[in-house]
Amino acid sequence: MQEIHSKGDLNLFRVLLAVADSGSTIEAANQLHLSQSAVSHALRRLREMLGDPLFVKHGRQLVMTAHTRSILPRVRSALDELATTTLRHSAFDPTRSAMTFRCGLRDALEFLLMPTLLQRARTQHWQVRFHSQRVLGEDIEARILAGELDVAVNLEYPVSEQLASRELVREQLSVMVGPQHPAYHSGQLSLDDYAKAEHVLVTLTERERSLVEQDLLGLQGQQRRIALHCEHYHAAAQVVAQTDLLLTMPRSYAQNLARLNGNRLLALPFPSRPIPVRLYWRKSLGQEPYMRWLLAELEALLRGMQSAAAP
Repeated sequence: MQEIHSKGDLNLFRVLLAVADSGSTIEAANQLHLSQSAVSHALRRLREMLGDPLFVKHGRQLVMTAHTRSILPRVRSALDELATTTLRHSAFDPTRSAMTFRCGLRDALEFLLMPTLLQRARTQHWQVRFHSQRVLGEDIEARILAGELDVAVNLEYPVSEQLASRELVREQLSVMVGPQHPAYHSGQLSLDDYAKAEHVLVTLTERERSLVEQDLLGLQGQQRRIALHCEHYHAAAQVVAQTDLLLTMPRSYAQNLARLNGNRLLALPFPSRPIPVRLYWRKSLGQEPYMRWLLAELEALLRGMQSAAAP
């Protein structure tokens, strides 16, 4: 990357980041409170400086070139460091900051967190923005260290000393049944019923499956009978609503999906260890006021949701 000579050059890279995140000069202009022509002018200057087209048109979206993808982590990291320099010794005020927080969340956590977080943001007039991205557990460390994520919330994964983490909640599992299953009306599900039933299984990574399945394997020497593998719990819950299949899933998310689809939740008919859920961030940024604020907000929301989901 060429040397940056002025504050004006820094603003060019802020434009680059906004266009890369949004895929649109219009949306980037809205985020930066600039005109679209100003954003287009900034991109022209950057193209001249870097000798690269930076973006190519694909339908209505602007797609990054290989060069832009290669420099983006360094641009993001450098701008984040500059943005926090003046905040290092002062309290963080989300009503005065235009920072964008990038959060790595599973689909279940995104469903639970984002509506409540954005309702709080609108009510309290925060100026900060949030960018939620799905991230696999094994990719958490690389994406945080590359500056692509500020925080991630996921199951317990091993990470190096460059990342900090803390356990937020321990998620209990429950069984979802629909109106076509006898247990929906009786409220009773025996171990034998569970082992003989057919199930929906949401596809997980190998490590995730080992955590979720640790107590489900070897039920009196039997394996679960899987009738359907699918990618998302929302789809699985809709299948349960229209069949006699069972779905085993984390209780806090299950409560919301059960209400949406007219299903019922029951306790597992055998002892089950709760699944640890952790919050991850870059250790070197842990004392920054903006990071302390973000961690506290996410932790409070998740703990509140777990309390609400308790049987």
